[in-house]
Amino acid sequence: MAISGISMGTKSLTLFLALVTFTYLLSSSSTSVEARDIIVGDDNGWSLNGFNYTAWARDQKFAVGDNLVFRYNSALHDVYMVGGIAFKNCSTEKKLASFNTGNDSVALSMAGNMWFLCSVSGHCENGMKFKITVVAAETSGYTPAESPTAIPPTPGSAPSLFSAFIN
Repeated sequence: MAISGISMGTKSLTLFLALVTFTYLLSSSSTSVEARDIIVGDDNGWSLNGFNYTAWARDQKFAVGDNLVFRYNSALHDVYMVGGIAFKNCSTEKKLASFNTGNDSVALSMAGNMWFLCSVSGHCENGMKFKITVVAAETSGYTPAESPTAIPPTPGSAPSLFSAFIN
């Protein structure tokens, strides 16, 4: 049956292809917040200069996928990732990881608490330490559905579900 010179099948197919295209465009857009490189201490870097790393960390938002970047003089400092008890005691006995290049990047790969400190004598005790809480990466709330495969209607087939939208 033709309406205004265009068959129902053609209108249905056109609407269906438009819907598939729209779904594809939505699914190809980024659904998560971009990962960031977060410079520890901002312009101060990682050094023993009276900077308050605890306050700095408290004012930041850390998400899975972000990277913590430590910039420091490797002849004077280092970076240790430790557990909570070791952090409180400024101990590196049970370190989880250590870094000493002066330009170290730590990938935040899972949600939870992480503790960092400098192991040089007196540095941790004088404030070169901080704790962060990493949260799951934020998403837009949209979860794209799988795109259906377009199957053109056969001539003379029954009206499709989409024909209800064009009547």
